[in-house]
Amino acid sequence: MDIVLIGGGSGFIGMHLSRRLRRDGYEVRHLSRTVNPKATFATYHWDVEAQTIDDRALDGVDYVINLAGAGIADARWTEERKALIIKSRVESTRLLARRFAEGNRRPKLYLSASAVGYYGDRGAEWLTETAEPGSGFLSKSCVLWEEAVAEIDRLGIPTFVNRTGIVLHPEEGALEKMLLPLKVWTSTYFGNGEQYYSWIHVEDLVGIYAYALEHQLTGVYNGCAPNPVRSKQLAQSLGPALGKKAVVLPAPEPALRAAMGEMSHTVLDSARCSAEKIEQAGYRFAYPELSQALEQLLG
Repeated sequence: MDIVLIGGGSGFIGMHLSRRLRRDGYEVRHLSRTVNPKATFATYHWDVEAQTIDDRALDGVDYVINLAGAGIADARWTEERKALIIKSRVESTRLLARRFAEGNRRPKLYLSASAVGYYGDRGAEWLTETAEPGSGFLSKSCVLWEEAVAEIDRLGIPTFVNRTGIVLHPEEGALEKMLLPLKVWTSTYFGNGEQYYSWIHVEDLVGIYAYALEHQLTGVYNGCAPNPVRSKQLAQSLGPALGKKAVVLPAPEPALRAAMGEMSHTVLDSARCSAEKIEQAGYRFAYPELSQALEQLLG
């Protein structure tokens, strides 16, 4: 039985992925800042700040997946918060790279999260993995993240990078927040509503990681569904998916920038990302259309 070690395994995506991989026949371990002996998956301590890790975590490991990182939208972007967002991603990667370099415990494949924020605000441009990075903090953080992954690649360890879009799940992540206005029969889009959102059903996201493991995929891939939608279209789709009538209202850009500051880029930027590369690698999306995904999640 192959062993998979997941950094950030106890988080939103990590738990969905862990359960999927266990069903697929893998032994799953987690790296965490706190170790709970009663946890569903065997957990080993690591401290990114102190650059320490329980060496037993790497014993016999075949694959390492790193999803660790401070939440992008969990707190206002002060300079301290932005430094934490970057450091948690870059230094967790470098901690693993250093341990791989020091010993003989090297995985067959290293898989890392990244994000479509890499591309910045690009309007209606179709974005493949060869597109240049954009500007702004989101892009900078992703570039530095992927540069840290490249350090592992230079050790001779194959790497897979998953630039993830908005992950849809009704009880976690961005969709949970988008559903809140429906309690008062409204649905909100941001700014003029014309910006593109590259989204993905949580089952397809974990499916891509599982497929990458099974087929030993390497390189950078856009982890998003084949059909991005505009912000207004997404807002218009939520009420019908829940069987509710809702008034679709805008959240004006000036108000968003005043309330959220620089973090408003998370909802105002447009990234229309292509899924062609992962599809050409053989992955078949269970939910390629937004209507299918929302029907399954909310219907």
